[in-house]
Amino acid sequence: MMTQRIKALALLCLAFTLLSANAQAEFFGLPNGRSANPGTLSRLSVELGFVTGDLGRTDFQNIGARVNFRVAPEIVVIGDIGASEYGNADGTPIGIGIFYHLANQRISDQLDIAAKASYHTGDYKYRGAGIDLSGLSFEALFSGRAPLSDNGLGWYANLGFHRLTVDSGFSDSSNEIGFGGGLVLPTLQGEAYVGMDLIDELTFGLGFRYFLN
Repeated sequence: MMTQRIKALALLCLAFTLLSANAQAEFFGLPNGRSANPGTLSRLSVELGFVTGDLGRTDFQNIGARVNFRVAPEIVVIGDIGASEYGNADGTPIGIGIFYHLANQRISDQLDIAAKASYHTGDYKYRGAGIDLSGLSFEALFSGRAPLSDNGLGWYANLGFHRLTVDSGFSDSSNEIGFGGGLVLPTLQGEAYVGMDLIDELTFGLGFRYFLN
């Protein structure tokens, strides 16, 4: 009986901490790490990345794999899976998303602009107890049409709305505005990227995107 109470208390503490300490651009996901123009991508690409930072006062790490499929010249469908740690809690988040390039935007002829929506969910284990987390994100992505240097180095920035929901027998949610950005370097096989995001707390990430075709 006492053990069950301890687990329940630990679970409540984890739920409260997660709800009050939101994370990166896609909760449970990788940095955007891309131009807003999907014309720089192959039709199909895969990537591996790493995110680290603090959520509240607790260390957070996520190793993730992501697949990008360009279904139309302006539309990319995204799917990802990860293995993450939040303090002593372990989880395997998964997510889906869609990315739409606003090719005809007239805001600036120096920028590419895209809209992105994504949803992630994960079951985290903490001291034998489970907690379900989900994150919904809507973002605007901006990138420069001209590279920063002769090697093709580019930049991107993102701004968005994020909703985190925690379900551990009771359900609660939190809404946040977040922003971030990073650098993208094209290579012969794909793209390497680094990025940072801020939604209450700062996280850093890096990854490599491999072009399949």
